[in-house]
Amino acid sequence: MSSLAQAGTGQPDARVSGSVVSIREFDAAGDGATDDTSAIVAAFSAACAAGGGTILIPSGTFIINPAAASIPICSNLFVHGPGTLKVKPDTGNYRAIFAASTPETAVNDVTFTGISVDQNAYHNTTATIDAGDDRTHQRIWQIFAGTNVHLERMRLYVSGVNPVDVNGPAVSGVYVHRNYIEFQKRAGQPEFDNSAIYINGDNFHVIDNSFVSGATDQARTAIEIHTGSGSVSGNTIDRFSIGMNLVDLKSSSVTGNHIRNAGYGITLWSAMLMESVVVSVNTIAINQASRNTPSSWGIATVHDAAFHGEISSLQITGNIVRFEEESAARSISGSANYGIGLQTLGNISNVAIRDNEIVRAPVRGIALGVLDGKYATSRVSLAQNRIVDAGSKLSSGALHYSAAISLQGNLSSIDVVRNRLDFLSRPFSGRYSYWSYETGYTFTRVVVAGNYATAVDGSPINGLTSSVIQTDPLQTAADPR
Repeated sequence: MSSLAQAGTGQPDARVSGSVVSIREFDAAGDGATDDTSAIVAAFSAACAAGGGTILIPSGTFIINPAAASIPICSNLFVHGPGTLKVKPDTGNYRAIFAASTPETAVNDVTFTGISVDQNAYHNTTATIDAGDDRTHQRIWQIFAGTNVHLERMRLYVSGVNPVDVNGPAVSGVYVHRNYIEFQKRAGQPEFDNSAIYINGDNFHVIDNSFVSGATDQARTAIEIHTGSGSVSGNTIDRFSIGMNLVDLKSSSVTGNHIRNAGYGITLWSAMLMESVVVSVNTIAINQASRNTPSSWGIATVHDAAFHGEISSLQITGNIVRFEEESAARSISGSANYGIGLQTLGNISNVAIRDNEIVRAPVRGIALGVLDGKYATSRVSLAQNRIVDAGSKLSSGALHYSAAISLQGNLSSIDVVRNRLDFLSRPFSGRYSYWSYETGYTFTRVVVAGNYATAVDGSPINGLTSSVIQTDPLQTAADPR
């Protein structure tokens, strides 16, 4: 008997009453060959029927077939152990490995720790993931309601659209800590939109995880988080196209992360309102030339016709963004290539961009403002940043737009002060130190003053328009002359 209620008695299964239950007690073999799906489903079902419990995944490789059955999860569940759950070769399409009894069922106070889960993507040749068909999404966890969810210290070999999918208005308290997450895609599987961790909820904490992928696996996004408040810190992300997509966050910090071999670092989206977000002390290495991406950025708001929300009280401080050197002509965008860019189709206010270092941005070091008269950017301090070798003359898309700092659109109360611009390349590869565009727009108290620029070969052009104030108003007022 493998269910909680023994046949005909309605009594709890003795194997789960007040003790740690090993899935081997339900006859799971763990030999890497036997299909253990039924035994593992029985163990989890028994624990859930008892109101929760502790389940041990012991040493061994336990083969599962999530196309035949998902493993049920519930509240008050603690799952741990050194063992591995591995998807059966050629399982085909499936929704999820772990899921609640119904999508709307809340899963509270749940922990998974220590185990390994291998979705075995390279050997599931009969599956074809379609981002538009939920039946093929290949999640590991599907949790659409619940609080206090801990996913910690695991090794995850993932393949699906959102392998870790904790997503819903009733989600809060999500802790994803110290996991190793490797994205894999089988040969012949068309590229699809994917996020290794996808959280939509409040009180999230994604900390000290390692994300890796091979160059041919086409991993899209490592971390995607929508709404709510929380922290994303200490993560290492390697060979994902996008490090992070962050949408409508409130009172959140994104600090101390390391992103490398990416096309895009940290992307900020606002559908309604993003407010009080700190992006600080992250290191981002962009390999845009190797990827041959027409656009690239380190930290930027998205320019998307479907997103018109506001961004307020944003701090971008102490980050290091480095790009590959552009060594040959190629087709690139003149407008969507920058180290830091605030060019969303929405209003932006109360922003500090300070103490960042940006090296070899292919077009613009820092870009501020959007060319759309419906929106304005106001009260921005852009100070004490170092920008090195911004821009490139190699590609026509960059030639006329290359600038260390660019200003455009409706701008008010903008202070660009005490920044250092270094043009160190031989021969000189950039074009403008500063560039602005205000035709048809309004500049109100836009100050560019007190900055320091050097060039070892050639001279960058000052491309600022006439209404930009190029002397520091405070120093001028204090000058006794």
